Amino acid sequence: MTPDPKATLTQLAEVHNGSSPENSSPATNGASDSATRARGLAGLVQDFVKRARGQQPPPAAEQAPELLDLLLEGPDALVVVLRERGQIVEISRRFCEWTGRTREQLLDRPLLALFPDTEHKIVHTLYEDAGAGGVHVVEIPSGNNAPSRLIEFTSRQSDSGNGEFALLVGRDVGERAISERYLRTERDRLNTFIRAMRDGLALLDISGDVRYANPTMETFFESYELPIVCHRWLKEFARDDHSDLQGLTSAYGGRTLKLDAGDGRMFLVTRSFLFEAGKPAQLMLMAKDITEQSLIEKQNHLLELELTRESKLAEFGMLVAGIAHNLNGPLTGILGLCDLMKMKGTATSEIEQMRKQATVMRDLIANLLTKSRNERELEPRELDVREILDTELRFLEGNLFFKHQIQKKLLITDDLPTIFGVYIDLSQVIGNLLRNAIDAMYESSQKQLTVKAFVQDRHLVLQVTDTGSGMTPEVQARIFEPFFTTKPKQTEAINGGPVGTGLGLSSSRTILARYGALLDVQSAPGDGSTFTVKLPIGRKPELLPRS
Repeated sequence: MTPDPKATLTQLAEVHNGSSPENSSPATNGASDSATRARGLAGLVQDFVKRARGQQPPPAAEQAPELLDLLLEGPDALVVVLRERGQIVEISRRFCEWTGRTREQLLDRPLLALFPDTEHKIVHTLYEDAGAGGVHVVEIPSGNNAPSRLIEFTSRQSDSGNGEFALLVGRDVGERAISERYLRTERDRLNTFIRAMRDGLALLDISGDVRYANPTMETFFESYELPIVCHRWLKEFARDDHSDLQGLTSAYGGRTLKLDAGDGRMFLVTRSFLFEAGKPAQLMLMAKDITEQSLIEKQNHLLELELTRESKLAEFGMLVAGIAHNLNGPLTGILGLCDLMKMKGTATSEIEQMRKQATVMRDLIANLLTKSRNERELEPRELDVREILDTELRFLEGNLFFKHQIQKKLLITDDLPTIFGVYIDLSQVIGNLLRNAIDAMYESSQKQLTVKAFVQDRHLVLQVTDTGSGMTPEVQARIFEPFFTTKPKQTEAINGGPVGTGLGLSSSRTILARYGALLDVQSAPGDGSTFTVKLPIGRKPELLPRS
């Protein structure tokens, strides 16, 4: 029986197993040669697999030709080539599919004929230098107008047959190349996103060492500062969730805390974990600078407190006005009785002194009522600045420090022009300037308040000068900022000394801006301060009523 030369290697090996040298004949020599070749190729594959596993190949007697057939049906392409002539001796089903040809069309065909000229050098190296090592990627055209494939080949020469054969193992890397290109694109996109983030990002290993920081985080902190700040932040997280330093005993979800950087800046920091094989492998800290936001929140809180205080003061002012009105009745009766006793000639010096004090008291009550009534007017009208100055100065007489320890010097020009505006606007500005001047002189050895009002270059100029401690240029640069003050808080005041919220000057400048007016200051440490207001004359600003 003559075997088919295109039969599988297993079939050829079976023919060989059924023959013996004693009863062989010329009719079976061809089959015996083919079987010997099959056995040698099977041994090649077996050796290849064993060596790939780091094992010693088994003796030839134990080699199984079925192994080659299994490999020929596997997902990778196998090509067995005669190294000397480059002819295909055996081929796997997968390689037939990739080339679009049948096994019969490929056997005994030169391998180079399947590849374009540009790939011949690499393909020739594959089978000629088989076993030299290395991986080669070649492009192989596909049949039926299908696109070409990128195949990654490794090769090895046979141990049997004097190295006559080369075994080529190929894997389609086209999809992998597409996947790798996609992953590279996504990685580059992610890297661009991370570098462009406005929030800082730092990756730390489980021991807490910084492994990566994006550009934003590097702008937040110097290289020597970042590890220190991150370590301190991790301690805050550990304290918050009662975990170890890295938070590994806490829940795996991210946590966010509002933390400081130790230099006055505030950050919103999120701690998250990156996992490998189900275990935390890295810590990620994301930091958002909220210093300005925190300052605004603090300012808003203080503003709310200030507005609450102003509201209570307004209520108190209405109460005082009611009390003053009720005092007017009995006070009028006392003055009337004093006048009657004087008319009857029964008044003594004591009665006359009582009458003078009652007159002073009546004037104070009248000033309170006038100030309260005027400040409730919210519609703009022509205002007499001299009258407002006199009212505010008389009102400050209730301050014993101002009344008994401060010398007053008033230099007010006659016939000052009126200013169109809302009464409470100008009274608030003038009152703020006077009170600031009084507070500045609280600990000064010389206490003199000078108030000037005059006309200059179509402006009504008002100047308030004190002999207080003065200000440095740094303080001057900030005195009009909301909530900036050099005075202690209400709870920190000593012996009834001055207190402040930092809203007086900023609100005064805001009010004057509605009138096109300017507020400026000149000061030097130890030389006191002079605040100057310049109000345009003859201008009717578009003022909305204050609510």
